[in-house]
Amino acid sequence: MHAPVDENLFDLIIQPGELGAVKSELPLEGGGKRVTVPPVCLLESEALLDRKQARKALNLPEEGRFALFSLGPGNLKDVSGIGHGLIRLFTAAGFQVIWARAPISVRDVELPSGVKSVSVYPLARYLRAFDVFVGAAGYNSCCELVQSGIPALLVPNDKLADDQVRRAQMVAELIPAVVSPCETDTQRSEAVANLLKMLADTPAEKPEIQMNGAALAAEEILALLPVMKR
Repeated sequence: MHAPVDENLFDLIIQPGELGAVKSELPLEGGGKRVTVPPVCLLESEALLDRKQARKALNLPEEGRFALFSLGPGNLKDVSGIGHGLIRLFTAAGFQVIWARAPISVRDVELPSGVKSVSVYPLARYLRAFDVFVGAAGYNSCCELVQSGIPALLVPNDKLADDQVRRAQMVAELIPAVVSPCETDTQRSEAVANLLKMLADTPAEKPEIQMNGAALAAEEILALLPVMKR
């Protein structure tokens, strides 16, 4: 992806990389450089609450299985039908569903009786309170899922400019995750069944990937300061 302006006017362009990206540099004709960094996460891994801490912070009981639904604000795509269908399946499988209310949502999804909603920021801090995550495949969500290691059912939004399908598939290569559009009852049933099977299987060893893009980007910006002062 290129900036919609002349890149040669800048000393530094930082591009947050997708999952699996490593730091790389490309010189620009104007004397600056474009730096791609590994995924950028809002929080360091040490700032994420563990399961017990997160459940206590959200006033959730220590026992029981909880599914966090974060299907997006619904501004560009109506997620109510998909959400209600998946809620029924997870409830039938013994999960308590918690629905994350997006701060930028212009309309609330009407939730079935028994489904609780939560609105906390940053959501990433509390992800380990949940046994599974059900949501769209936005950049931040996917990076935070890999960071926290929570099994997921990813429902890519195909009405956006970024390739959420490809990103979701990348997540599925790193953590237990199922990717499905979940548009029909059959798709939803198959997706939930596959995720439940993953939960029952012995977890594979988690690959080590770099998630320190924010720190590397900050280092690049700070390195410019002596130059700017001269």
